[in-house]
Amino acid sequence: MVEPTGNEIENETVVEEREELMVSPFANGKPCLRTAHFLKPTLSSIHEPIPDLFPLSPSSLHDSFCPEQWPLKVSFTGWSNPKKAWVFWIDILRPVYQPIWEKAGIFEAIMSSTYSTKRYYNLVIGLAEKWNPGTNTFIFPWGETTISLENVLILGGYSVVGFPVTFSGDSQELREAQDKLVTEHKNIRGDTWRKIFLTEWMDYFIGSGRDIEHEAFLSWWFTRFVFQDSVGFICKSVFPIACLLARGQVVALGPAVLASIYRDLTLLKETIADSTKYKSAEFDDCVSKVTLCSPMKLVQLWAWERFPALQPKPNVIQEFDPRSARWNSVKFVKVENVRMVLDSAGDTFGWRPYAKVVNNRQCLEFYEKEEWVSIDRNLIKELVSFALFLRPSELVGLGPGCIQQYLPHRVTMQFGIDQDVPSHVARSNKSPEIAWNNYLRPINGGKLYIPSRFFGSAVTVRY
Repeated sequence: MVEPTGNEIENETVVEEREELMVSPFANGKPCLRTAHFLKPTLSSIHEPIPDLFPLSPSSLHDSFCPEQWPLKVSFTGWSNPKKAWVFWIDILRPVYQPIWEKAGIFEAIMSSTYSTKRYYNLVIGLAEKWNPGTNTFIFPWGETTISLENVLILGGYSVVGFPVTFSGDSQELREAQDKLVTEHKNIRGDTWRKIFLTEWMDYFIGSGRDIEHEAFLSWWFTRFVFQDSVGFICKSVFPIACLLARGQVVALGPAVLASIYRDLTLLKETIADSTKYKSAEFDDCVSKVTLCSPMKLVQLWAWERFPALQPKPNVIQEFDPRSARWNSVKFVKVENVRMVLDSAGDTFGWRPYAKVVNNRQCLEFYEKEEWVSIDRNLIKELVSFALFLRPSELVGLGPGCIQQYLPHRVTMQFGIDQDVPSHVARSNKSPEIAWNNYLRPINGGKLYIPSRFFGSAVTVRY
């Protein structure tokens, strides 16, 4: 069983370098001819049609921004804050299993599950209004942005490399561990054909010392905090992933989490648009409803990192704390009109918040200095991750049909890269297998460009 790394060599380049007339999008400076760097693919010819941005239709928005008064009911079942018993279970297992969590790339994600994020409903709704399902990006009057693989890695602690979430394992040891979980599931259930509550599962295993307590713990974490498709119940479909992680194998949770967030932002956007046909929320049958199962709190954390006018005072964090610890239990900043704040945020938007030094924490390898890095089989995981941040791909989630397109070449300034007019990217989503092969296709081109964390990216004149 060999973990996929994504750094095999072939013929596709990620970044191209060329001279272009560049201009700052938020200043009145003159165009300047300089060497610039762009994410592929860009518009290659003036005769090539510019991809449609799918502009927002006024009819899809409510006249005034008062989401609490709209005929709209949103259930955030994937927005999970920790219970004391969960933190206690982590404290029991951490002394023994932290090295395995670190090896599997889930230590920060598990520790992040101990943090609480109070939901700012108006902010989430305001962002969803700007969501463009055709490009999986936010379209603001001042520019285009999105929540990216970078965000789910830095804020969520979810690896972007490793086995796909659809991988069930191929060893006898894994099959035996999965069978034990299924057997214990039957023992808890008894003679009835019912679902097992998460509370039952935890009460049965916590501190029990059973030989599969660790796998049971990871199954609970995965169901509660990563992919909650059955509200309040343990999900047997996560047993294979839990058994993989329990053996220190890395699973690419990042693209799967991001796929679920993209899916839910689209569902929320469509439901907001649908709610405009009702005049009030007085009657329950005149209300648009939606249930969101993804960890949507990451969308709010993404916004807090980037919109100063909406940013609470962050916590001071220690060197080895997860980035999300900055926002643990902070009180959100309430503004009168979130829509107006978002529409006017172009001059202050934080394009690269993770490139800044916070509380003297060392920046990651791909934020430090400008350089061209040779791509070979010895490329470190951090730089492989950075290359995956930059490359258009398909994201495979859990559940039927959860395949979403990832288009970072539309939002290159988020990575310290110059922005040109983005070109169309064909889909590779006929099956989860085809989509996964597209995501983990070889990273090539001889060298990978890493921008300095101090670099101020710009846009081409034609953009």
